[in-house]
Amino acid sequence: MNFEQLQYVKVVVECKSITIAAQQLFVTQSAISQSITSLEKELNVVLFHRSRHGTIPTEDGLWLLPKLMEVFQKTQEITLEIESRTSQFAGEVKIATIPSLFMTLLPETLATFKKDYPLVNYQILELENNKVIEAVQQKKADIGFIALTHDLSHFDTSIYFQHLQVTSQYYLLVSASSRFALHEEITLEEVLEEPFILYGEHFYPNLIRNFSTKSNEQTILFQSYNSEVIKKSVMAGLGVSILTNLMIEEDPYILDGRMKAIKLIGYPFQMPLSYSLIYHQDLRKSPLIQKLAAYFD
Repeated sequence: MNFEQLQYVKVVVECKSITIAAQQLFVTQSAISQSITSLEKELNVVLFHRSRHGTIPTEDGLWLLPKLMEVFQKTQEITLEIESRTSQFAGEVKIATIPSLFMTLLPETLATFKKDYPLVNYQILELENNKVIEAVQQKKADIGFIALTHDLSHFDTSIYFQHLQVTSQYYLLVSASSRFALHEEITLEEVLEEPFILYGEHFYPNLIRNFSTKSNEQTILFQSYNSEVIKKSVMAGLGVSILTNLMIEEDPYILDGRMKAIKLIGYPFQMPLSYSLIYHQDLRKSPLIQKLAAYFD
């Protein structure tokens, strides 16, 4: 058993596909398949069922894979610890992030990393999802934090993905006096005729426009990058909005009853939104980037 085998197993488990794992790791499918087969022979157990529909754990794999992931994580921690003891990290890390993660996940983790490595500074850009991806692809940012809105196979192969242990749900924001305020759950179709006040230029507006041919530019009252303006406009009754629960955690307007958050159900909100840390493949051997990424693992 070696580190490379465990890394292959980890990415296959995350992607549920040897094909996509190979794209992420910049190796051939046969290299991953042979490596996993060799590990299975060494352990005398079959870890995965392989088929045209994907790669999923066997019954034995379901109990053994978490143990192997623990070994991989410990090995990675030891490797990084050795590197940190033999070199002092310093320099600037350029980070591009979507607002929801900037408001929740990043501050505490970046503060912890800064405490451990005080010579590292941050330059942080708050961007929309597609702009974060562009910044990383064009090397204008070292690390990006995005929402996963497509299958990984649709992304540029120059990007490396590290899944984050964070998910969120979509919520409809309405004023306390709205006719929808008593709802606990609601579908987009039920409110499609309402004027929408949406965050950003692309992510949320595209959700609305792609849902139905009924939705058009007149449905969207206005778009803004200022979440405070959006919330105050909703409270004033100008329209409704859509945000994830990450962007409205402990929101004072919801807590004091001036605004109601209603869980959105049905298409296109039936699945939780997941998130990923991304960086360019050229930075996979950067000790500083790898060390920072490990803090989000």
